[in-house]
Amino acid sequence: MEHVARHATERRLEDGDALFFKSDPGDFIGVVTAGHVYKILYGPEGQELIVDCIGPGESVGETALLDHGRRSFTTVAYGPATVLVLARRHFGVLVAEPAMIERAYAVLCTRLRRAVDSLETMCLHRLESRLARHLLNRMDDTPAASPDRFVVTLPPTQSILAAMINASRPKLNAQLQRWHRAGLVSRRRNTLRINDIDLFRCKAQLGCRCAGTAVGADRA
Repeated sequence: MEHVARHATERRLEDGDALFFKSDPGDFIGVVTAGHVYKILYGPEGQELIVDCIGPGESVGETALLDHGRRSFTTVAYGPATVLVLARRHFGVLVAEPAMIERAYAVLCTRLRRAVDSLETMCLHRLESRLARHLLNRMDDTPAASPDRFVVTLPPTQSILAAMINASRPKLNAQLQRWHRAGLVSRRRNTLRINDIDLFRCKAQLGCRCAGTAVGADRA
């Protein structure tokens, strides 16, 4: 931490600014200290797929510590963000420390498992299941006022949430409206309350009490 603090430079990003682009050289690692940056892949017609969200205290581009490959995604700030950037010429002290390399591999393994889970969800599940699984993963640890009400903090816009589950914004909004009309969820600004966690897990196809139920399960 002292080495990073001594040699890193602070980079301030505004909404929409890129920290790096796909295929850029991996010549630095970043540590987010404020705000959030999103790892994005773009389709041939400009479609966006958000593969991860990096928040304060998390690293981004850490594969640069382990190889000299080029970036495999674009990283963009949504809203103001601050990132500490450590250039490759200062990697020596870090890669010489076994505990640091062990930690880097642990982070990469965690993100690989997350990527495989996302790939399974996006390729093999309908929109309703994809959205339910994603929201359960984002669910806050602390439940709301009563045991059967759980809280999810949503991204700043529906467009971001749609890009996270590989869906169009209109279809995403329609699915949220169906859940709302059925009383399964209620929403206030960027907070979503799940009113029946067992039924919601059923929608996510994670094991439930209502195996025969299928409400609003549209394909994206």
